[in-house]
Amino acid sequence: MRLKNYLHQISPFLSTPHAARRLLRIFALVLLVGILGGVYSFLLFTFNNEISQRRSYMSSAIAEAHTFFTTREALLESLSLSATRQTALDAPLSEEEIRLLLGKTPGKQWSIWLTQRMRDYLNAHKLNLLYVSSGAEAQVWRLYNTAPTTGNFPRAMLDRLENLKRQNTSALQEIWLTHTSRGHSQLYIFIRLDERDLDSGWLGLEMDDREVSIALSDHSAGEFTMFNSQGMPLFSNSQKPPPGQNLPLLRQQDFFGFVGTGWLPEQLVLRKQLKSSDWQLTYSIDLPAVLWALWPQMLGALVFCLLSISLVCLLTRRLEHRFITPTLHRIQALVDSELFSRDVIQTAPVALCVLRRTDGRIVLENTLAQQWLGQCSELLGLGWIRDAFADNAPCLTDYFETADGRHLYLSCAPTRYKGEDVLLCAFSDISARRQIEAALEQARQSADAANEAKTLFLATMSHEIRTPLYGVLGTLELLARTQLDTQQKSYLRAIEGSSATLLQLICDVLDVSKIEAGQLALELSEFSVVTLVQEVVQGYAAAAQSKGLQLFACFDPQLPDNLIGDVSRVRQILNNLLSNAVKFTDFGRVILRVKALSREGERVCLQWQVSDTGRGIAHADQAFIFEPFYQTQGNTNVVAGTGLGLPICLRLTHLMNGTLRMVSEPGLGSSFSLTLPLEQRPCSQLPEGAMDLAAESVYVVSPVRELAESLSGWLHRWGARPQIGAPTHGDLAATGVLLELYPTPMEQRADVHWSGPRVLASNDSACEPQFTAGGWTANLNDLAAIQQAVRQAQGGQTSRRQEQGVAQVLPPLHLHILVAEDNAINQLILRDQLQELGCTVTLASDGEEALSLWHDDAFDLVLTDVNMPRLNGYELARALRVLGCTTPIIGATANALRGEDALCLAAGMNQCLVKPFTLRALSVALAPYERVAHEVL
Repeated sequence: MRLKNYLHQISPFLSTPHAARRLLRIFALVLLVGILGGVYSFLLFTFNNEISQRRSYMSSAIAEAHTFFTTREALLESLSLSATRQTALDAPLSEEEIRLLLGKTPGKQWSIWLTQRMRDYLNAHKLNLLYVSSGAEAQVWRLYNTAPTTGNFPRAMLDRLENLKRQNTSALQEIWLTHTSRGHSQLYIFIRLDERDLDSGWLGLEMDDREVSIALSDHSAGEFTMFNSQGMPLFSNSQKPPPGQNLPLLRQQDFFGFVGTGWLPEQLVLRKQLKSSDWQLTYSIDLPAVLWALWPQMLGALVFCLLSISLVCLLTRRLEHRFITPTLHRIQALVDSELFSRDVIQTAPVALCVLRRTDGRIVLENTLAQQWLGQCSELLGLGWIRDAFADNAPCLTDYFETADGRHLYLSCAPTRYKGEDVLLCAFSDISARRQIEAALEQARQSADAANEAKTLFLATMSHEIRTPLYGVLGTLELLARTQLDTQQKSYLRAIEGSSATLLQLICDVLDVSKIEAGQLALELSEFSVVTLVQEVVQGYAAAAQSKGLQLFACFDPQLPDNLIGDVSRVRQILNNLLSNAVKFTDFGRVILRVKALSREGERVCLQWQVSDTGRGIAHADQAFIFEPFYQTQGNTNVVAGTGLGLPICLRLTHLMNGTLRMVSEPGLGSSFSLTLPLEQRPCSQLPEGAMDLAAESVYVVSPVRELAESLSGWLHRWGARPQIGAPTHGDLAATGVLLELYPTPMEQRADVHWSGPRVLASNDSACEPQFTAGGWTANLNDLAAIQQAVRQAQGGQTSRRQEQGVAQVLPPLHLHILVAEDNAINQLILRDQLQELGCTVTLASDGEEALSLWHDDAFDLVLTDVNMPRLNGYELARALRVLGCTTPIIGATANALRGEDALCLAAGMNQCLVKPFTLRALSVALAPYERVAHEVL
């Protein structure tokens, strides 16, 4: 603002919004003038430097010319001084010197001695030595010639020398003469032989103009021209010698500068007079040659000027477009914005007002502020100002209710307006929002109540269903430990499988609730991959057989025996995938493939793949197949599920850090691949080879090539020598075993001619190997049964099945246990299970009875149900701890929701078991207390 006022005082023209653009252009013009002035100074300096250098070259050339003529004058003078008068040639001569006589008049002759060095000098410089006599009959004697042929001495020269004699010119002054004939010039230098005798004659040197031109030529100094005293050019190597009209005016002055006939100079000329004569020597250089020598500097200056002008123009334009033009637009926009802001403040759907900080009065307000606030804004304004301008933690928001019941939300900000501190206040009507929040709070409370009711219902249903189910599964487990025949064991396994499926359905329902509540957790344990898959496939064998489907599993022979993971979750996923495959496949086959993808240290990556030849999934449904409650269309002949199976599988897979992928094509079938990273114990590596079978040939025959290759790999792992395909006629007499694998019903099998031992594996065979009239039979989905049947067919001994050795695997615990259980059936199951584990049992029907039966040091362990009438398990544990009981307490609950373990531990229990639990799970829970009784862990 101050700058604007100052510029306005200088000139109103500079205080307008466009003044910046004008000032920028003036600055650019001044900058360009400065640049051009600098370039001019540079060129002038470079030109003067070149002229100075050229002058030095010319001066050096003229100095060389002075030396050239001075040496010859000195030679001529020395010869004249060495001349003597001789009348006879009596003195002896030598080869080093010769004697020359000058003149014919006896008594007036002169003699000159020429040494060999003088003759060599004359030859080297091509100088002819002459003698010209004086008098009316003047004659010329060529004393010494360096050229083989010489011309006649011009008569004009004789006349000029005679004239000089009459003028009585000083004898020691050299005389310079020239003569031009037929375009060829000769230069003569004469000196009087004896200054005392005018008739002594002239001694001279004759020089050719070409030799003189060679001596005077210097490329650096330019072209030369020699002028006589009348200004006429004598010698020159220039095509256009400089004019000599003004030379007489400057005869006594040296000259250096430019000459020319027009407005512009043509040549750079340096002229100096020779010291020993009145002749002048001129060196000249054409001005274009001088300028051409400066073309790099001139071109550089021109390019610099062009670049500088372009850069200044570009920069000026850039500054205008980048700063000045946007600034002008912003100024205009600011004016428009101020006008627009006033309209916005008046039409805004919120109440706006500005309060002065000093007295809290309203400076500016819109219509809504007048309607909503009335006078309360000034009443409350001082408090808002105090809170907003506080140094520490200013408060810029507030809620309040007006006199008419309107709920307003205040948002304020300290600012300045018209040079003073003000508070900008914005008020929003949140009356409708308050009503919505109240409705949402009521809805949240209702939802929480519904969730609690659902959780209570699920817990109650879980408890009520798991309690009788524990009786069923526990009784079946105890029944399996008794002596049963093969058929009874098959029925027992079918019942156990159905019961496990029922338990899994209950777990699925609970999993939905756990997933929604975020209570789903993994339970890691060691399990056998092969056993797990065989149990899952066997559970759906009957359903597949009833539909005429081929159901079988293909195992990778490189699978480890045991891995660590959540076997129940893996089983749950496989059951769901296999159930869907069997359900939606009307003909063809369902295959469960298991293979190890990679192995890194103790981590193994396994893949389970369930493939079917069913109707497939439409492309439109594939993107939503893993969405909860989503069901595909067009399955009218299939009982629809809940739509929770695949979503649960996907979430369980992500929980185990795995992947679940689907590939499906309508009309061809579907394939689901489950990939999980699992761990194995360091001591549980892949066996090098169990060598359970004899190293004999086993011929594997199956209508399914993949099944035959899978079983061949396992036969090789067991030590046998498998061969895929029926034995040939040459092999009929050989020893070996024929293994036939039929996923189809047995009546559809091919007739293979074989007289040796035979093993038939099909889906409808018993799990225990049985010997029939046609050979040994085994279940197709039981690798252990196939191994045992092949071994028996080879004539080897068999070991008892794992199921018959459970009692020997579980050692007796020798514990005296107090059991609190309100369900009579569960009491009997618990008693039988504990007695099977070698424990003595005292039963109590509820917590109060158990509390009355407990005596210090009477029991090694207390096993109590959690949900009991009168006194439940939590209260029993607390009461025992209050009495100072240090005996381990284990809770048993049918509630599978997350958090049950924490409740049991908080009540004073050491551990919690979820019903139904197996005999092995009970043994694992009680084993730590076998020898360390009465210790609380």
